[in-house]
Amino acid sequence: MGLLSLRCYQSWSAYHPLVDLQAELEASISALVHLNQRSHERSLQAYLLVVRRLRNLTSKDETSLGFIELLKAVEPTSNVFHTVNMMQLEVFVLFQDWEGALPCLTEAPDTRNRFLAMHASARGMFLEALVYLKTSSHASSWLARRKRKMKAIKTLQKLHGLVEQGNDYVRHYMHILMAECYVLEKNVSAAQNNFKAATSIAELHGFLHDKALAHELACAWYKAQGKDDWANFHFESSQKLYTEWGATSKVETEHIYYN
Repeated sequence: MGLLSLRCYQSWSAYHPLVDLQAELEASISALVHLNQRSHERSLQAYLLVVRRLRNLTSKDETSLGFIELLKAVEPTSNVFHTVNMMQLEVFVLFQDWEGALPCLTEAPDTRNRFLAMHASARGMFLEALVYLKTSSHASSWLARRKRKMKAIKTLQKLHGLVEQGNDYVRHYMHILMAECYVLEKNVSAAQNNFKAATSIAELHGFLHDKALAHELACAWYKAQGKDDWANFHFESSQKLYTEWGATSKVETEHIYYN
């Protein structure tokens, strides 16, 4: 039954249209219910919550409640718990709710280490580091800001090690994180170069939802600098990609936020 979970994760990672991914998830969940495979079913329910939220079929509150119920239904030490937690983290990152994402890291700090598949583990590392970077500038004290940034840099070094070992599919993660590090350091040219590299490499490997995320992060950075032309370019690029993916809610939310 774990093969169904793996297949759905691969479909999620490979930028399959959300409408197709929803149909695949619902069919797989139905089969798992029939076979009374509750743990695997709950893992896929977590993916379905994300897909339905992105397609604007459920509200933010309904999605949050769904994750709460799933997490209550499984043992905190189980792999299912960490799968659910990671998909909840995906929602927070996709909708740029950085502070909301922090409890996913602090209350289940071992999540990224619970996945045997290298790509899933690397994804967990990337999401964790990105959240720490995005929240570091708003931390309550200098020490808290430094701790979050250092946690992110430590994870970035691990991703760099994976790239050095030939795992090129995580290279775009590294460039997104490096861009955000340079944003914090106010190194304009380095941030710009890394955002550009992130979008190019994500497209090369077919991770177009990550390309959309890189464009969105670049948009926010350029907008904060008052560089509206570049901000608009990245905004339109991310909108196009999210629309192609079928992420209706994301398109609407991004449009409201940046306009």
